[in-house]
Amino acid sequence: MLGKILSVALCATAALATPVTVKRDNFGLEWVSKDSSLPKVVLYNTGGTIVSTSNYSTIDNVNYGSGPRVYPEYLIGNYSVILDRAQIAIVDMSNAGGSSNLNSTLYYNVSKAANEHLCSEGSDIAGAVMFHGTNTEEDTFFGVDLTLNCSKPFVATGAMRPESYISNDGPSNFYQAVAVASDPKARDRGALVVFNDRISSAFYTIKTNGNTPDTFKALEQGNLGACLGGQPYWYFEPSYPVARYHFDLSSVASGQDLPSVVVLFGSQGFDTSLMFAAVANGAKGIVIMGAGAGQLSTAAVEVAGKLKEQGVPVVASLRPVTGASPPKPYEQNYISSGYMQAGKARIQLQLCLATGMGWEGCRDVFEKDMREVIYNDSTQYYFS
Repeated sequence: MLGKILSVALCATAALATPVTVKRDNFGLEWVSKDSSLPKVVLYNTGGTIVSTSNYSTIDNVNYGSGPRVYPEYLIGNYSVILDRAQIAIVDMSNAGGSSNLNSTLYYNVSKAANEHLCSEGSDIAGAVMFHGTNTEEDTFFGVDLTLNCSKPFVATGAMRPESYISNDGPSNFYQAVAVASDPKARDRGALVVFNDRISSAFYTIKTNGNTPDTFKALEQGNLGACLGGQPYWYFEPSYPVARYHFDLSSVASGQDLPSVVVLFGSQGFDTSLMFAAVANGAKGIVIMGAGAGQLSTAAVEVAGKLKEQGVPVVASLRPVTGASPPKPYEQNYISSGYMQAGKARIQLQLCLATGMGWEGCRDVFEKDMREVIYNDSTQYYFS
C-alpha cells in the first residue's frame, strides 16, 4: 500500500505549479531550476534512509528499506521549495544494500567528483550536498573533508527516518543542506554536516545515537551554526579545524583500493595475536581503541614496536566517546590519534599510507599539532 501511495506521489511531481527547466553544463550535469540566477548545488546521491521506504507501516523506523526506492527527483518534486534556494544537479552514486556494505572506494569517488565539479578553474557551482546512509556516513564525509582541494562547501546530510515515516526528517535535512551549500558564508570551513537543524564540522562530527534524528554531533567542539527558518545562522566566522590535513589523491589511480586499515577494540586481556593476524590478512595499518585516553597494554606496545620495524603503523585511539589520545613525552612504538575517534583515525591513516608518507610521516600528521601545544615543539619527544 505504501508503495502505491509513493508511486502516485512520484507521478504527481510531473505537474509542478511552477515551471521547471533542465539545462546541461560543461561537466555534463543537468541542472533543474525554477530560476537560473540562483546558486548551483550539485547533489551526490549515494543512497541511505533519506531515499528509503518501508512496506510495513508509516511508523516503521527500524525495518525499512524493503519498500520502493525514492529518488532525489521525487524529493525535489514533492518539496519544490528546495528550488527556491538553488539550482540542483543530481549525480547518482547509489549502490544496492545499506551503507554498511560500502568501502573507501566511495569517498574516493565522491571526492574525485567534488574536486572536479567544485574546484575546477572557472567552475560556477557554489557547493555540493551528499546523501548517504547514516551508518557509515562519517567515514565518507571525513574522507572527503581531508581530500577536497578548494574552499567551497561540501555538505553531508541524510535521514534517520525513512521517507514513508509519519514525521520523516529527510526533506528538512535536504532543504537545509542545500541552503548551507549555497551560502557564501559556508566557504573556508572544510566539509560540513547538516542534520536536525544543526551545522557542524565534518572533521569533528560523529554519530552519537543509532536511532534518533538528533544523532550527528561534535560533542566537545560544538556546532558551527543552526538553521533557523530553514536558513543558516553562523555562530563563528569561517575557519578550518586546527589539525585538519589535506591529502592529494591525484596520484592514486581511479578504482585503486586504498590501503587496508583494521580497527581493534582494546579490552582487558587484549589478544595481541589479532594484530599479527590483521597484518597477515593484508592490513597495512592498525587502529586500536585504547582504554581511557588511548592507553595500550604493555604487550600491545611491544607488538606495535615489532610492526613498526615492518613499516606498519599502529595508531592508539580511545574508547570513550569524547576526549583525546595525546602523545607521550618520549619516543613511542605507536602513534597517538589526538582528538580523533577510531573511525576517523582509520580514514586518516589510510590516506597517509595511500599517499606514501611512511611511519614517521603518518606520526607527524597525527601528532604534530598536539606536540607543539604540549611540548612546545612538534619534534620534541621529551619534557624539557
